[in-house]
Amino acid sequence: MIRHRTVELPDGTIHYRTFGGDGPPVVLLHGGGIDNGDWMWHRFAKDLAVDHRVFVPDHPKHGLSWPWHGRADQRGQEDMLAAMMDHWGLASATLIGLSLGSATALGYALRQPDRVERLVLTSTGGLQQRLESHELAWLSLRTPLSWLISRSMSAQSMRTWVRTKVSFADYVPPTEIDALADLAAEELLIKRAHGGHMFCDWNRFETAPRHHRANFMNRIHELTQPILFVHGENDAAVPLEYPRQAAKAAARGQLAVIKEAGHFVPVERPVEYARVVREFLTETTPTRKTFDD
Repeated sequence: MIRHRTVELPDGTIHYRTFGGDGPPVVLLHGGGIDNGDWMWHRFAKDLAVDHRVFVPDHPKHGLSWPWHGRADQRGQEDMLAAMMDHWGLASATLIGLSLGSATALGYALRQPDRVERLVLTSTGGLQQRLESHELAWLSLRTPLSWLISRSMSAQSMRTWVRTKVSFADYVPPTEIDALADLAAEELLIKRAHGGHMFCDWNRFETAPRHHRANFMNRIHELTQPILFVHGENDAAVPLEYPRQAAKAAARGQLAVIKEAGHFVPVERPVEYARVVREFLTETTPTRKTFDD
């Protein structure tokens, strides 16, 4: 059963979905831009719900998590996750994220290590000192240029982008691809209706003129939880060298590379993604914590 709920936090509204009823808790954290909890985790959340309690928030200024009055940068995302963990009554959980969601999970785990049992960090944000063509990326995220780029996109062009630029496996049916294209177009229109950017706050505020502010590479060694880095072989947004380096630095790190996948691994290669994550969850049973511990 899928349950939709909202909660009012000090900075605004968070919409979330819950799946399943029994089993260890898992929180799924999506990426930025056109993404939301329904877009990224539409398959995987249902798969996990067979034997887990699954919690899927829409990050601030994504999906139905509007209005949001604060800045949804790295610290804002971590604070949102901390508040939601308390709202759900979770003393600890496994965190699974993609891109922005991975950076959120990573930063939260460094702040609250006792509340994170395991990490699955997919297409991981928060590991790079600089982006490719960094100065150009920074410039494109500044106003008014960022607004012009955002406003130049139409719902139809967003649908076309999903159909042509996301590296779907041959087995993903056209009806599913069409549904994802429609969800991306809807996300664009929701952002526009609320005066939001297509680019998320995390991209806009964590990208400084000459470096990336959210860079946890030098702190990966502090994490003692089992960590699985999952990365697409052809990810153009986050080069494979970064999760490879992080997996080696982590005390209990692993790396799984999904062949022919790009940045959006859970939707591009859903069968392969579910397999490697489930193998990791089976092999790394955590010690459960409660609020009374």
